[in-house]
Amino acid sequence: MSADRKRPDLMKATSLLWVGLAALLLAFLVGWLLAPGGSIPHAPVSASDYFNPALVERAQDFRSERRLIAIGSMLAEFAALAFLAFYRGPPLRGVLRWIQSRRWLGAAVAGVGIVLVVALIQLPFGLLSFDQGRDYGLVTQDRWAWFTDLLLSTLITGVMAAIGAMVAVWLWRRFRRRFWIAGSALVLVYAVLSVWLWPVVISPLFNDYTPLPAGPERTRVLELADQAGVDVGQVYEVDASRRSSTLNASVDGIGSSKRVVIYDNAINQLTDAELSALIAHELGHVESNDLYRGLGFAILVIPLGVLFVQIGTTVLVRRRGDDETGPAIVPALALMIAVTSLVLAVPGNVLSRDIEAHADEFSISLTGDPQGMIGLQQELGRSNLTDPSPPGFYQYVFGTHPTILERIGAAEAAKSEEQK
Repeated sequence: MSADRKRPDLMKATSLLWVGLAALLLAFLVGWLLAPGGSIPHAPVSASDYFNPALVERAQDFRSERRLIAIGSMLAEFAALAFLAFYRGPPLRGVLRWIQSRRWLGAAVAGVGIVLVVALIQLPFGLLSFDQGRDYGLVTQDRWAWFTDLLLSTLITGVMAAIGAMVAVWLWRRFRRRFWIAGSALVLVYAVLSVWLWPVVISPLFNDYTPLPAGPERTRVLELADQAGVDVGQVYEVDASRRSSTLNASVDGIGSSKRVVIYDNAINQLTDAELSALIAHELGHVESNDLYRGLGFAILVIPLGVLFVQIGTTVLVRRRGDDETGPAIVPALALMIAVTSLVLAVPGNVLSRDIEAHADEFSISLTGDPQGMIGLQQELGRSNLTDPSPPGFYQYVFGTHPTILERIGAAEAAKSEEQK
């Protein structure tokens, strides 16, 4: 009898391995298929040719510390989730019985509780990161403002987790073995709604977004957009300087919420050529439909990912002796979602780096000014204290953009091609 009871778990564990491997391989394949294509040449470049050695050393020190803090925070999160999924001592067993007896309220409480536990575990790392940013001059807000942002972010995440947990429990009970099909549909709907609504519902809770006023910057955006033949939607300036001295810009939203957003720091600090390179880079994302490319990646990868989550949750719940029919699944579900998100982010980041490199290439082609892109990367390196040569493994796993030296090298290659 004992062997018979173990056999299904063994089969599920074996299935977990194969489905996880299939999901990872599929994600890499989809990323390769969705990449913009074309190999972008890079001229060999050295950090000392573009940055002061003292600045490079300072940036490397800052980023090394920041990487350690980020890894520590991630490990603390996984430790907390694993504890909640595996530990079944008297206190936690009593909590699980309580939430199991109150199906929908219990699911909501479980979702919120997990968010609060993770937030508390990560709080020391957040404080370390904040203080480090202040010490290096990148963070401009005070600790109370930072803490207020953290409370608001945790509140939003908690509400979403409560709703998500209740919906997940309902789907688990309603669809049983087909949970992964319904779950995939739910995640995809959430992904589309997030891309569409986040810029106009959530982002304004943290920053002020104002239409870029008439002037040379707005004129330049519209001229470049017209030259590129793209519809930029709205053009906004965001008061990023209230929190940080860093420079950036982004393309957000789809449909009615599509917008180009430029940091006020970038508008105030960049030269005309550098700002044009930055704007043209963001227009490259619009021209290539990169937001839809990202959604396409999600649509093709998520089903296997959710199947992996379902199998892993089932294995954990059965091995811990929890009730499979209600909110007791939420801790295991949260752990499996975190594991799956981390693993599938790796091929997602590979695709992201290809997309960003292509946007750089588009920017240089649109402006006809490789030196403007080089100047932009130098200013980004100085203002953001970016490590020009991050550790290769860390860059491969977590890097969403090519390194600064890779981006400068691509611009130098384009400049050399122009001069032929």
